[in-house]
Amino acid sequence: MKRSILVCVTAVALSGSAWAQNKEQKPAEQKPAATSAQAPAMDLTKFGPGARKPTNEKQTKKEVTEFFKQQEELGKKGDMEASLASYDFPVYMMTDDLKGVPEAQAYSREEYVAMMTPFFENMPKDLKMTHKPTIFVLSDSLVTVIDDFTMTQGKQKITGRNTSLLVKRDGQWKWKTMVEAGYGGMPPEGAGGGAQTPPEGKK
Repeated sequence: MKRSILVCVTAVALSGSAWAQNKEQKPAEQKPAATSAQAPAMDLTKFGPGARKPTNEKQTKKEVTEFFKQQEELGKKGDMEASLASYDFPVYMMTDDLKGVPEAQAYSREEYVAMMTPFFENMPKDLKMTHKPTIFVLSDSLVTVIDDFTMTQGKQKITGRNTSLLVKRDGQWKWKTMVEAGYGGMPPEGAGGGAQTPPEGKK
């Protein structure tokens, strides 16, 4: 949870009016401006990143790397039912259209199934993908991943980049947020594939 703390200190200075009344007379002595009492120091180790530092970053990266391999296998099999277990619903998806207009929406399990079914049903048999994820460990249960992927279909070959947020729920890593460019405004039946299994981040 993001916590913001606003500290506002107001000082009012009173100036003497003697100089305005008589330029030859020294100005009245100014007293130091009153200040508010100083707020007590916060213990930054008790909340936020200070309290949730990764305990074993190497192990977490190993787990997430394995998660990506499993997702790749599910994508090859086209097993939508099995893939649903790897999502922490509701999931948040973001993309943009070909004009650069962003789109973002949270999806329940039912909404996600309705949206993604056409992708699974129309997935080209010759579509192949490789992934090169870069993992950033925020805590033992929060990880962000930047994935540089290559997608080939017949003689076509494209490279791209997407990002995601994974959460560890009940000991299992799951998708929570997925961001991928270029799927905005495109009908599901017109897609050829996405960053992991079918395209992620498309309405």
